[in-house]
Amino acid sequence: MRTARRICRPKLTYFDFDGSRGLECRLALNVARVEFEDDRIKRAEWLALKPTLPYGALPVLEDGDLKLAHSSPILCYVGRKHGLHPTDLVTAARHEALMNSVEDLRNKVPGRGLSDDEKKAAREAFAAGWLSQWAETVSSEVVGPFVAGDTLHVVDLKLYTILRAYLGGMYDNISLELFEKWPKLAALHAAVDAHPAVRSWLD
Repeated sequence: MRTARRICRPKLTYFDFDGSRGLECRLALNVARVEFEDDRIKRAEWLALKPTLPYGALPVLEDGDLKLAHSSPILCYVGRKHGLHPTDLVTAARHEALMNSVEDLRNKVPGRGLSDDEKKAAREAFAAGWLSQWAETVSSEVVGPFVAGDTLHVVDLKLYTILRAYLGGMYDNISLELFEKWPKLAALHAAVDAHPAVRSWLD
C-alpha cells in the first residue's frame, strides 16, 4: 500500500525497466546531478496507480509542489532548471519539436494486433517510408556530435533513448543497417552513450 508522505527530494515514477520515457528522464536527472528517488513500479501495481496520476500516464516527476506527467515536459523542466535546455526561444522551440518527433515515432511503429507476416511487411514499409523520413529530418537538425554542437541538452538524451532502442534491435523486422545512411545520428548516439553521467547510470 502506497501512503502519502512529504517529498524531500524529487521523485520520478516509471515502470521497472531501463528504457523508453523513463530512461530518458532518469538520465536527465543524473546528468543534472540531481539526487532523486527512482520509484520503479511493477506491472501489477499499474492499474491501481493509474487513476491517481496526472493524465493517467507515466513517467511522473514530483518536485516540491509540482507533480508533472509526460516525458518531454519533464525533460524541459529539468533542462531549464539545470542548464540542459536552451535559453534562446527559437533554439528551445527547435529542440522541443525534435522531442515531439520522438513521441510521434514511438506512436507510429506498426505491429500491434498484426500476424507475424503482416507485422514484417508493415515494419519494412514503415522503415523505408516514415522512419527514413524521420531520420533524414532529425539528422538535418544535428550540428554534431550533439544537436547543438558540443553541448549536451535534454533533447540529446531523448534522441539517444529512441536510437538506443532501434540500434539495440528492440524492433524486429527493421534492419539496423538502415541508420548507416545517417552518420550524424550514429555519432549522436555514441557521444551520449560515452557521456560520464550516462555511463555511470547505465553501468
